[in-house]
Amino acid sequence: MAVGLVFVSHSAQLAEGLRDLARQMASEVDIRAAGGTADGGIGTSYDRIESAVTQLRDADREVLILTDLGSATMTVEMLLEFHEDEPICFVDAPLVEGGIAAAVAAQQGVDLRGVMAAARNAIYGFRTPTQQDTAAPEPKATTDSTAGYSRTAVVADEVGLHARPAALIAEMAATAEGEVAINDADAASALMVMGLGIAQGETVTISGEDRDSAVIDRIAEAIAAGLD
Repeated sequence: MAVGLVFVSHSAQLAEGLRDLARQMASEVDIRAAGGTADGGIGTSYDRIESAVTQLRDADREVLILTDLGSATMTVEMLLEFHEDEPICFVDAPLVEGGIAAAVAAQQGVDLRGVMAAARNAIYGFRTPTQQDTAAPEPKATTDSTAGYSRTAVVADEVGLHARPAALIAEMAATAEGEVAINDADAASALMVMGLGIAQGETVTISGEDRDSAVIDRIAEAIAAGLD
């Protein structure tokens, strides 16, 4: 069952803006914004949160909820008491970083527990739960299985490796059997790729194990051709 997300904030604009950003990186994930009070003020609304959750459940989605501040969390915890037997969870994670990490993980088809882990771990390194912590190989193209395999590519996208390009790279990297790195950052984490601050025209190195050479080639070619 696919995972849907609910972003709960005291500000409707903040929740909606984060939803719009996450959709740029995870276009297939059902994301609902539940920000502000019913009359459009600053605060949280139980009814708005419940409506967002109900819409996702009606669409046969498992649900993960993220919040910004304390009273929003308390409202969500109260709602969860009425949905104890349903696949609806709250994760205590930073709303922006956790929300983006959760959206990318959901886009990759990770289950509810894995999406929760991605959100929770976002602040500690922005790694998706499907990837292992292994040292990235040194750059240099080679087919020696002990040394790994790498390719270089010049970034074509005007915005560099940000938002949508980073999310598409993360999707491709998630199909690898081992870890794929871009300039030693985990390529399966869109946030880590974005954190590199790579601009148009820069050369990047994509590296990993020899068995993942096809994935590395696909990422390198996509970066050179332009992802966005």
